[in-house]
Amino acid sequence: MPWRVDISPEASLVETTYSGVLTPSELSDAVRETLRVAETSGLKRFLADCTSLEGGHSILDLYALVDSIAKDATGVDKEAVLLPTLPAPAQDVRFWETACFNRGLNVRVFVDRESAREWLLSP
Repeated sequence: MPWRVDISPEASLVETTYSGVLTPSELSDAVRETLRVAETSGLKRFLADCTSLEGGHSILDLYALVDSIAKDATGVDKEAVLLPTLPAPAQDVRFWETACFNRGLNVRVFVDRESAREWLLSP
């Protein structure tokens, strides 16, 4: 499976790791599972590790996901996203950040895990 959702108990956040080629359906499944885990655990901060993401979905798929999340964003405080190493997926992650920002979601892109976690754990 090209994604995995874990709870980071020491940081009190939900971490989703994406890797390889992620189809639109897999991306949607990953987001649904991430939000389900967050709701079950009561956590509202997210770390999306996209460092190994290679693509497989379009910006239209990303926009549709942002739209659906923004409609019920009560379970989301903030999300840090680690940039992929490949240029095209990195561009898609930057689009995600902008689309989320435009819909009122607190999402930031980071190049390293330490900075991302520091921001997530800040008040």
